[in-house]
Amino acid sequence: MKKVVALLLVLVMALAFTACGPKAPTPTTAPTAAPIGQPQPTQAPAPKWPNGDVTILCGNAVGSLFDINVRTVADWITHKTGAKVIVENNDTGGGANLAKKLINAKPDGQTIMLIGMNNILNYHAGIWEVNPCDTSKFKLVCGMIQPLPDSGCILLTQADQPYNNWQELEEYAKANPDTVTVASMPGKVMDTKMKSLFVQTGLSEYIRWVSTDSAGATAGLLGGTINIVILDETTAAGYLKDGTLKPIINSRDNDDFSAYGDDPVVDVIKDIPNLIDVFGEKGKAYAVPNRSMFVAPAGTPDEIIEQIAAVIDAIDLETEGEFYERCRVNGGTSKYYTWPGDEVMAEWNRLDAVLKTIAEMG
Repeated sequence: MKKVVALLLVLVMALAFTACGPKAPTPTTAPTAAPIGQPQPTQAPAPKWPNGDVTILCGNAVGSLFDINVRTVADWITHKTGAKVIVENNDTGGGANLAKKLINAKPDGQTIMLIGMNNILNYHAGIWEVNPCDTSKFKLVCGMIQPLPDSGCILLTQADQPYNNWQELEEYAKANPDTVTVASMPGKVMDTKMKSLFVQTGLSEYIRWVSTDSAGATAGLLGGTINIVILDETTAAGYLKDGTLKPIINSRDNDDFSAYGDDPVVDVIKDIPNLIDVFGEKGKAYAVPNRSMFVAPAGTPDEIIEQIAAVIDAIDLETEGEFYERCRVNGGTSKYYTWPGDEVMAEWNRLDAVLKTIAEMG
């Protein structure tokens, strides 16, 4: 009996020591899904935009066409999300101060800015501190509402000039250097379109540039002191009807005039040679699409960028109503479209060296 009791005591003490020993390590693997019908593990929610008030920086004056379109987008964002949107205008240096403000803004998507091709000119002219093509400073969001297809601008001259098309102008200018006077209107998109053509074809060194404004250019053309001026298609058509002026070339790279609808202006301009007619596929490189885009500070999460773009791009789906009508304000064309940021950036990078040369021309 005593032996049995002794054995039992040994077993009890062994079990006690085992219970006080080290515990098994805690598993380090992620928990598996809970059985069906029980709460599942949750992940951190994706960031949601907007997260409070939104500020859109606009480097254009209040009431300008850029500003009108920005405010249309601002109201659209409010309409779609309920967020308050503040438009901050400062056209000093084409928005140079606002560009610096954007770069230093918190990268949360709550501050965005509308910039355009001319801001690249501002950089090369020393007005902006950063190049809009520099994606280490700006992050692409989406394109601004712009007309589609891209319209052009027409180079005009007096009816009695000895050249009737681009080839004849080129031959005459090279044979008679500095005798053809071309109006330069720095800062205008039309001027950039024209200079791009002259620079890339090498003709810029054979003509004489006269710096002026839109009114001075037209007055000089009609008065005979300026030989070549570029005007938008609608304005040009008005001067072409009476025969006092004749067209040299249209800066567009397409012959799609559907944006004009039934406007009779098409009957006047449709037969004017465009870049493709004159230069073939190479003419596409000479084209300067007038597109703008929204950008955010570098470092803004891709998820937020995608959410902003989704909200703004949805304006493209409107086919009637308030926002459809408001998107038609610039030029009265029938439809406006948003442009993918990467497409616009590809065009800007293509034109960067040309724009640098144009900026150096003054």
